[in-house]
Amino acid sequence: MNKGYPIILTGYISWGLFPLYWALLAHIPALEVLLHRMLWSVPVLLVLVVLSDRRKSQVIAALHSWREIGYLSCSGMLICFNWGIYIWAVFNDRVIEASMGYFLTPLLNVIAGVLVFGEKLDTLKVIAIGLAAVGVLYYISTASVIPWTGFAVGLSFAAYGLLRKKMETNAIPGLLIETLLLLPMTLGLILWLHYSDTAWFLNHTRTTDFWLILGGLVTVVPLAFFTAGARMLPMASVGILFYVTPTLQFLFGVFLLGEPFDLDKLIGFVGIWIGLAVFTYSLLSASTKARAEVV
Repeated sequence: MNKGYPIILTGYISWGLFPLYWALLAHIPALEVLLHRMLWSVPVLLVLVVLSDRRKSQVIAALHSWREIGYLSCSGMLICFNWGIYIWAVFNDRVIEASMGYFLTPLLNVIAGVLVFGEKLDTLKVIAIGLAAVGVLYYISTASVIPWTGFAVGLSFAAYGLLRKKMETNAIPGLLIETLLLLPMTLGLILWLHYSDTAWFLNHTRTTDFWLILGGLVTVVPLAFFTAGARMLPMASVGILFYVTPTLQFLFGVFLLGEPFDLDKLIGFVGIWIGLAVFTYSLLSASTKARAEVV
């Protein structure tokens, strides 16, 4: 078996466990958790970059390109928003809704490919998007509140992926630069929290401090596994296996975190899942056809 499968699955499963980790910090304001997630990601990313000549050269090249810096500044703000809204979702019993956003991300990426890159859609992908749209519309029509959290999670992550596609810099070096560009703001807000006597870090239990610091490692390590595994696998496999992440998050939201989940929500999700099944079939068919042509 290609060793890329267990490597990338380690990353996807780790992302899937995020609701359980961030729930450990639910007693702290989401903003402070986000700030420490960004801050403590920096030293972990620095270690990963310093240990790799290829990553170091990418960081140096990116820092010499105003175009790349511009893109990384925008993508940094997007990933910051995505991280923050997801932490907020965990703290406010919106894990199921956030998982919907990640389920929709592959289809949003396809739509972005059409609108931005002029890519063509085959019939199966059109059907997949249509079925998912019906599921989402049903979910909205039966919900008392529009699931804006799910849309915010999905759209921000899809937009981040779209920007990253335009860059030369890979994931780990890119994330290091993104977090470094936001570091002055991060440190400034952390200092402001301490100055206003509203900071939890260093002012409460050592356990709380530990979980906040560990958030950097928890954030970066799954990405390292993902990037390593993705290099060894066909893109179709990388895309299909991604569903492991929102599936775990969805299951944790329903069965472990006890979020409300009624029949109407289930019907909406079923529409999305059927659309994803059709989308997956289209990816597998295209991959099989491509291999046959090579042979």
